[in-house]
Amino acid sequence: MNMPPLTRCRACSRNTSASSARPPNGSRTSPEPVSAFSIAAQRRSIQALQTQLSAFDEQLAVLEQLLGPLAQWSKTWADLERRILDLGLWPGTGD
Repeated sequence: MNMPPLTRCRACSRNTSASSARPPNGSRTSPEPVSAFSIAAQRRSIQALQTQLSAFDEQLAVLEQLLGPLAQWSKTWADLERRILDLGLWPGTGD
């Protein structure tokens, strides 16, 4: 078990653990209070991100609609090429 190293407390001249040592004058550091302004700013930021994600989702939907027919055309073309090669009608494949 790892224990924190002992340090010498100047104010009381006794050993204390480093993790429980307090800053000078017994003050504690605490985070700044959260203000309504910062919460509102975060909410606006989230709303802007949601708007951007919605626009991106719409763009992906359009791309998906365009790629469907393109994929089908590509498959049809590959099938046609394979049939032509199987028949030996492609230039350079015959005698």
